[in-house]
Amino acid sequence: MKNSSTLALIGGFGFVGRNILENIATNPDFDGLSPVVIDNLTNPAPGYEALDVPSFIGSYEDAGAVEFLDGLEDSGEGRVFVFLAGETRVAESKDRPLDFIDANIANPARFVMEAVKPGDKFILISTAGALFDGTFDVSVSSPYCPKNFYGATKAAEEMILEKLVELRGGEFRIIRLTNVYGKFSDNKVSAIHAFTRAAINGDAVFINGDGQQSRDFIYAGDVGYGIATLANKLRAGEQSDPVNMLGSGVSTTLMDVVAAIEEVTGKGLNYEKIPAKELLATEPRDVIANKDDVKVLLGDTARAFVEGIRETHGYYAK
Repeated sequence: MKNSSTLALIGGFGFVGRNILENIATNPDFDGLSPVVIDNLTNPAPGYEALDVPSFIGSYEDAGAVEFLDGLEDSGEGRVFVFLAGETRVAESKDRPLDFIDANIANPARFVMEAVKPGDKFILISTAGALFDGTFDVSVSSPYCPKNFYGATKAAEEMILEKLVELRGGEFRIIRLTNVYGKFSDNKVSAIHAFTRAAINGDAVFINGDGQQSRDFIYAGDVGYGIATLANKLRAGEQSDPVNMLGSGVSTTLMDVVAAIEEVTGKGLNYEKIPAKELLATEPRDVIANKDDVKVLLGDTARAFVEGIRETHGYYAK
């Protein structure tokens, strides 16, 4: 594409990556972005194989991944990287800490040193909730206070990759996501997706604790739009913040999730509450993103929660 910049999506065939690709394909505002994908197909979203997107199938750690990127046509304006790879299973981080250090710090650091060139832009997709202990509203300026080992590795990743990208002559940005749900989430086992599939199939589900723990849920289509928006700003040389937040600015309990699914489906959800004390001890009680922070990339376009649940249910119902 003439006058376009390469947008390298590392892990781009997964849940969030597919939503980025859909936004770019359907929104003319993003015509200046020319996406390519590196993905090892560990958790690909359905339909990825039908996409007309240049891709390298394999790990970003493979030598062939950097060769693939170097072989692409260069617009001379620098490439934009969106790094989506890494370990995300919070509960497993305490049992496999060294694996999380490799996946979220050491391996991404090596990739930056091998792949990033002067003039490139690098967006790290990070986490909002896991970096903090759940006792206050999360803002882009909140000090790190992770409640679990996963969060600690993401905090370290943010700091280390920022300095490495700068050493390589690139420009670094962070986007912290709250809890993402929605289309292309077939491989996700998080509460909204599990509950929605159970409602369709008539299955029973478990709710950990009293169900009053809350999260800031954001629809995946909005996340794809927000990430593409920042990538487009970097491509165009427009002003953007070093740290960005994508969330809804609204905190929703698990029981509110149940109520929304029941409203959309018109039938009750078969659930049982279980103590799960050990699991809950590793998680923040409540997560909510600062309302002003989430508007920086989304404005007032974020979907209402029930509407997002309706679209998620429609996706699975097909």
